[in-house]
Amino acid sequence: MRKSKLLILVCLMAFVLMACSGVENDDDILSPSQIGYEDSEEDYEEKPEEEEEPDNTHDGMVRSGITGLYIDENLAKLRPLAIMMGNTKSAAPQSGISEASVVYEIPVEGGITRLMSIIEDYKSLKKIGSCRSCRYYFCHYACEYDALYAHVGQSKYAKDTLAKSEVLNINGLKGECDSIFFRTKDRKAPHNCYAIGEEIYKYAEKKKGYGVTYPEGHAGHFLFVGDDEFNDLNDGESAVYVEPGYSVDAPYFEYNSDDELYYRFQYKGKHVDLENNDQISCTNIIMQFVSISYFDDNESLKIGTVGTGEGAFITRGKKINITWKKDSEFAITHYYDSEGNEIKLNPGKTWVLLINKRNKDKITVR
Repeated sequence: MRKSKLLILVCLMAFVLMACSGVENDDDILSPSQIGYEDSEEDYEEKPEEEEEPDNTHDGMVRSGITGLYIDENLAKLRPLAIMMGNTKSAAPQSGISEASVVYEIPVEGGITRLMSIIEDYKSLKKIGSCRSCRYYFCHYACEYDALYAHVGQSKYAKDTLAKSEVLNINGLKGECDSIFFRTKDRKAPHNCYAIGEEIYKYAEKKKGYGVTYPEGHAGHFLFVGDDEFNDLNDGESAVYVEPGYSVDAPYFEYNSDDELYYRFQYKGKHVDLENNDQISCTNIIMQFVSISYFDDNESLKIGTVGTGEGAFITRGKKINITWKKDSEFAITHYYDSEGNEIKLNPGKTWVLLINKRNKDKITVR
């Protein structure tokens, strides 16, 4: 009898505990599979991770054929501006040069160099220059980009080239371009003439045969590495200091490994943009060795831009030897490595130096 009462008491206590826990039957108890794992570790499967949201960083953007950087897709449809800039001590520093995607530095008379800046987003610039005169060989490179070509005057040997339909000539000495160019009082002529970006745009928009957008079938200029890739020139020589050997401006570039840019110096100081005081820098440097002689006047330079030749490609602290090829005056210049592959630039700005092939011994790269 005592055992029966004890058994009844135990059963009652068990019932009370179940009632208090809110569990009425086995259906209310979660099995191991219901709480996310199976009976053994071998059968265990993690829930798939939620997929990350796609990266929309480049929505509405495309890669520039000039810098390889992502730019607004509408900007990418516009012709760039190729504009002549003086580079004597009286003409420097320049205005707007920090906005250039590519700069060509080429010798002119008297041992000085002149610059041609290729600017993609030029429309908003209110002061570009100082603008100087044309030499025919600059036209050969401006046309490689289907660019608008702005200058103030020209040498006598440039007139025939400027008259060709391929050259979208915007000459500050023509009356129809008066709204584009202006002079300042802080410098003496001819180093005080500047251009207005928006006025260039308006002129090209209205000028018959010009237009502000690329022609149909336009192809990009350079080849670039893909996204998240780098061309480290692993087999190249060290190139943290680059001096092309020009005698008057005596320019050189110093590589900064922190941001992987080459910073430019000339006339014994930093080369800056007058408008923002930013030091000029670039990601890629191309040296192109060319034949340089004189026309019959023994003053005006004759430069061999067409054909083939040697050169050097410098980026990310390294240098390799290259060859170049240009099939005709206005064809794109292509650059090749020692194995015959067209070089791929790292995305960013590029500085192109045309150097007399007889002066290669004046170059310093270390």
